[in-house]
Amino acid sequence: MNERYITATVRTYSSGMPGRALNSARHNQFVADDLAAHGGPGEAINAAELFLSGLTVCAVLMMERLARASSLPLQKADVTAECSIDTEAVREGPAVLDRAHMRFELVGLNTAQAK
Repeated sequence: MNERYITATVRTYSSGMPGRALNSARHNQFVADDLAAHGGPGEAINAAELFLSGLTVCAVLMMERLARASSLPLQKADVTAECSIDTEAVREGPAVLDRAHMRFELVGLNTAQAK
C-alpha cells in the first residue's frame, strides 16, 4: 500500500425519531440511540459506546500490526475500555467524560515483549 493518506468517511443523520440517528460507513449501516436518561430510546448502541469501540478496535488492530512488523508471537489482543460521566456534576455546556480506563491483555507475549 503506497497511499500517503488513508481517508475514512462516515455519515450520520437524523432518523425522524427523537434520540435515534442513522449511520453509514462505506456499505455498512447501523443505528445509534441516545440514552434513555437523555430522552432517547436507549435500545441501540450509544455515542459513548461507539467512541469506545473506535478506540478499542484501533488498539487491537494496531497491536496486531506492530506485533507482525516486529515478528512478535502475539496470539490475541483483548482491549476493554470504560468511561463514566458524572450525571450530578455542575458544568457549563454538555456533559464530558469524568473517567476513562483501558485494559490491554496481550496473549503470547512476555512482559518485555508486551512493553
